[in-house]
Amino acid sequence: MDTDKKKKSSGNSNCPELKSRLSSKIVIISTVLLLLICIAVILFSLTRHKMSPPSIITQSTLEEIIKIRELSTFEAVYNGIAQVPNPKDPEKIDYYVSYDSKIKVGMNLDFVDIDVNHTDKVIQITLPEVDITDVNVDIASLDYIFLNKKSNTSTVSQEAYKACIRDVEQECKDEKYIYVLAKQNAENIVTALVSPFVQQLDSDYTLRIDWRVAA
Repeated sequence: MDTDKKKKSSGNSNCPELKSRLSSKIVIISTVLLLLICIAVILFSLTRHKMSPPSIITQSTLEEIIKIRELSTFEAVYNGIAQVPNPKDPEKIDYYVSYDSKIKVGMNLDFVDIDVNHTDKVIQITLPEVDITDVNVDIASLDYIFLNKKSNTSTVSQEAYKACIRDVEQECKDEKYIYVLAKQNAENIVTALVSPFVQQLDSDYTLRIDWRVAA
């Protein structure tokens, strides 16, 4: 690693260059993923319900349509640098480790609430909050700068791997726009799943998507 990279590893998560690099990769991967998912779910929904169409819109039928336990609505590549402190003196840094990782953000559809109001012809779908569902750090990508040579042991990769997981989780939690985009994608995907079915049965129904307020 060069001197500039070492400076970035000091924990400055507000580095404009790093934010810019992360943002551009997130947008590209997120957009491609959303388009592929929407195309697939629309075709699947139309095909399945043309084969055995129900007569009315019901809550149970809509639950069956979106019966996917976990839905990833956002995927990003993140290249970061974690710092590992000395276990006996946390104020001192033993080493820095750079890494490549992929994260997924999504939600558990088991916690989706669906309400069908036949009087007003309104379908209300309330989604749970999105969160990080998977973090995958490429252990082969780990690259070190040792400040304490004694920390370069045979087990350093195991310790460094855990530090990278913690680092990427923290970095991504601080990037609020990740969750904004994930929620936008979630709304688009659920709309793409449900709308073809609703339009097929009764185009007068209105679909509303809301988010559960955190307790």
